[in-house]
Amino acid sequence: MRQFLLTACLLGFLWGTSAQITPVTNTAFYPYGPGTPDILDSAADDGTSGAVSLATAFPFFGNSYNDLYVNTNGDISFGSAVTGFTPTPFPVTGNRVLAVYYTDIKTSNGGRSGYIYRRETTDAAILARATTDIQTALPADHGSFVATWVYIATWHDVGIFGASGDGHNLRNTFQLVLITDGCKSFTLFNYDQIQFLQGSTNSGNGTSGTGPNPAQVGINGGDGIHYSLHPYSRTTDLYTLPTWTDPAVPGPPGRWVQRTDLALTGDGPALVCPTGFREIGDDLCLKPHTQPLDYDAAIARCAELAPDGRLFNIRSQAHNEMLIGFLQRFQTRTGRGRGLWTGLTDKAAEGTFEWEDGTAFDPEGYTNWAEGVLEERQGGQRDCVFMKKDDGWQWNIQKCETRRERNAFICTAPKAPVPSEC
Repeated sequence: MRQFLLTACLLGFLWGTSAQITPVTNTAFYPYGPGTPDILDSAADDGTSGAVSLATAFPFFGNSYNDLYVNTNGDISFGSAVTGFTPTPFPVTGNRVLAVYYTDIKTSNGGRSGYIYRRETTDAAILARATTDIQTALPADHGSFVATWVYIATWHDVGIFGASGDGHNLRNTFQLVLITDGCKSFTLFNYDQIQFLQGSTNSGNGTSGTGPNPAQVGINGGDGIHYSLHPYSRTTDLYTLPTWTDPAVPGPPGRWVQRTDLALTGDGPALVCPTGFREIGDDLCLKPHTQPLDYDAAIARCAELAPDGRLFNIRSQAHNEMLIGFLQRFQTRTGRGRGLWTGLTDKAAEGTFEWEDGTAFDPEGYTNWAEGVLEERQGGQRDCVFMKKDDGWQWNIQKCETRRERNAFICTAPKAPVPSEC
């Protein structure tokens, strides 16, 4: 009997503690806390829920995850807990994280100093609301999206590590809502009140909740490259998150909507070279074409290979040297002495060279003319510039169309967003 009464009292204490809170009525927020099936995490400092198994895998930055971690310091992570308290600027390597308000949070200041609630749900009403929110926010691209799964994590009235004096009264309330149809995924960052920027660590002030390292708000893909940041991240503008509205995305004040299944770089999708093109350095996509063609036929072929495909134009010594190294291997497949079109011509106006993309040629800039080539033009019959091994890879000029002097060529094309499989 004594054990029963002790258990009953303990449960009553726990229920009473949870019931003391009054969930916010902010229209951006999904229902949470008492009256919902939420799990209430224990009060903690640098804590985590541990791995939470999911009934539906969540697509995140090009991968899918069957569990997640809800962490005290204002984030949800994948693959492992992220409990550090220093908001290192994204992108970083290792942490695959949704940082709703990543700073040094403590919910165990002398007992309770905040509540962290979480739940996975397929409740029909919640799914309907999530569907409407995404269709309303992104009607052009996702007007037919239908949510099949939602995860809600809420940090209610959470406090800061190292609170002192009036700092004990500073509290923030924010929420992450993860939404997917099993292929596409989205996250809603919801904010109700922001009263502190950071804890006392990282040179912060525990009384005012201010300092030189404000909270980070964004998404990190974990590879050191792909990420997305809220425009107010790590600034004093964080105080205004509850009233902020995205000028490009319809929705209630205090909400930031992000698609999270695709890899992002900055605020745009990751860019890759077109199929069949090789990435050279950080910004070039090249495809060698061994079949020799006339100049105009080479241009047409590049346009067929990729959207905005064109002949590679040599604009700098670095490009020229890079190509020579590339061509040492490539040359054996183009035939002995075969040349390579450079994309430079004066077909339109004799003596006035321009690049294949229409930009003017700067004779004072980088050039690599073979000796005497400009003086030996044969009355203007030669209009297209090429380079070949037999001439030490210097620039020479020949007829643009002739059976005996067709050249190989290299196409280039801009990077494009990674296509979605959804």
